[in-house]
Amino acid sequence: MITPTSTCKGLVDGIVPWCLGHQHTKMLRKHPEVVRKMLQSLFHVRRRKSSGKCERGVEAVRMAEMIYSNVTFTPHPNRDAGLRSNVNEAMEHEEDVTYSEVRTGAGQQANAQKESNPSSGNPSAKVGSKVVTTEKESARVTFVSLVCLCVILLVLSITLGVLYAEEARSRAAVAQMMENLTVRKELLSSELQHCEKNLTEFSNNLTAIKAIRCASGWEFYNGSCYHFSEDILNWEQSQYACIREGGHLVIIESQQEQNFIRLKVGNMNDQNNYWIGMTDMKEEGVWVWMDNTPLNKSIKYWDLNNGTHVSAFPEPNDWKPGEDCAQMGQRCSGQISCWLDNACDKPSKRICESRAVRS
Repeated sequence: MITPTSTCKGLVDGIVPWCLGHQHTKMLRKHPEVVRKMLQSLFHVRRRKSSGKCERGVEAVRMAEMIYSNVTFTPHPNRDAGLRSNVNEAMEHEEDVTYSEVRTGAGQQANAQKESNPSSGNPSAKVGSKVVTTEKESARVTFVSLVCLCVILLVLSITLGVLYAEEARSRAAVAQMMENLTVRKELLSSELQHCEKNLTEFSNNLTAIKAIRCASGWEFYNGSCYHFSEDILNWEQSQYACIREGGHLVIIESQQEQNFIRLKVGNMNDQNNYWIGMTDMKEEGVWVWMDNTPLNKSIKYWDLNNGTHVSAFPEPNDWKPGEDCAQMGQRCSGQISCWLDNACDKPSKRICESRAVRS
């Protein structure tokens, strides 16, 4: 009677020669007992109630290759027939036998792939799946590389566009700046010419002024010479004294001249007033200068006596017995309007004026 143990032993005896016939199993020929123990553990027998044969054993025998401890086993064509006969003989006497596999190392991963993929029993399918997987990974790497390259090219394009736009704006700004500088240069050139012209005129005027001389004790201002006397005389005597000195009592013809004279009078700290060349002797209230020129209403500087005890009587007020000659007084130091009328026979200082003499 053939028992499951003797059946599996037959399987082992048949598979070992088949494995030893592999062209890469020189080492296995030296150690057949190791292979035998491995196969016995691989095809462990277990009874079960259902009737059946060692289908799993047959399938295991028919496997194209088995991986154990990273060693590849391939069936030998010359011994395939003997193996199959031994297996079939054992299968005829075997009932209720179940075979289980012990998966170790890389074999467990290979068997898991077999169970998940029905076509994994074929060695060519394993190799094909690896090739397909490698091709897919290669395609994925190529695709990712192309995407990265496209992204890099896009970034470079954007960067170059921004740089080109910045350069264009910089060129436009430089061009505008150059245009502004050109306009400013023209303006400065025009102003420089104008300044040179004014400088030439000023130099000529300075030369002319240096050529003008005033007598000793006289002061020059705007083409005229002025003398502020120290002695006192009445209005008529003062007029003759100015004529003897080559001039006349001053005739004021502008605000600038009035301002010059009143500052000189106001800074002398003198209680006396100064005669000027204006009178209304011929007609009361009609004031004329020494050259018979009537007083210009736009150039008159009568003191209104504001802030004094006679503020109700602004100049000229013609106090009795009569005031027909004009003077400039002490209030000239604080205000430009400082003319007043006074009696012509009252002694006072005088202001003489004459044209400057060219040397």
